[in-house]
Amino acid sequence: MNTKPKVMVLGTFHMRYTPDLQHVELDDVLLNDRQNEIKEVVNSLKEFKPTKIALEVEKDKNESLNEEFRKYLNEDLALEVDEIHQFGFRLASELHHNELYAVDWMDNVGNLGLGQVMEWAKNEQPDMYQHINDTYRTKLQLNMDPPNIYEMVKQSNSESRVQLDHEMYMAIARIGRETSYIGIDWVRWWYQRNLIIYSNLAELSTLPDDRTLLIIGSGHVHLVTQFLKESGLVDVVSPNEYFQ
Repeated sequence: MNTKPKVMVLGTFHMRYTPDLQHVELDDVLLNDRQNEIKEVVNSLKEFKPTKIALEVEKDKNESLNEEFRKYLNEDLALEVDEIHQFGFRLASELHHNELYAVDWMDNVGNLGLGQVMEWAKNEQPDMYQHINDTYRTKLQLNMDPPNIYEMVKQSNSESRVQLDHEMYMAIARIGRETSYIGIDWVRWWYQRNLIIYSNLAELSTLPDDRTLLIIGSGHVHLVTQFLKESGLVDVVSPNEYFQ
């Protein structure tokens, strides 16, 4: 029986500010309670037994990513407040990995930025702008009371939330007027980015014993998972099997 490599796509929120449409209000991630919650996430991921850990870092920064990781292993680097360090570095260290893998792509190919698209909609298509805010952005906020990082990661990977996230991008694709496809200008870049992430993961995951874990913003989960499944190259493992 042919055994395919396994890939898990773990969606997470960004611990520090990014220009994404969703933001998380969280107190100091370095506090003991937050660190314990992060350890819960790491312990759940260890159960998957990943042999490779891929991160939302541009591929051309792979060398500097691993320089940082080696400094952390040598106790010359304190973990910063982001999911790459708090989840990726910590997990790789505890599993005694010697290397991490950068798989992202962020080149500008002449497209409008997402902020520009939303600003255009706000001014020129306010009904659609309001629809995206009310139907998607508001519902996708991870504002738990009290906040809990483990539960927030678990929620980020729920099937309903992953689907709602992708539906928002389909709504963004409808921004525009007549033959001015304002939203699609950005969405095509979004698809290209996720296709490149998929391609980089496929390049990493070729041996039957490969168990690749991708830690990435939850907005990517739908497309990257779709591309992996449609490739027929790997078996996709849901993180929901490990977060109870």
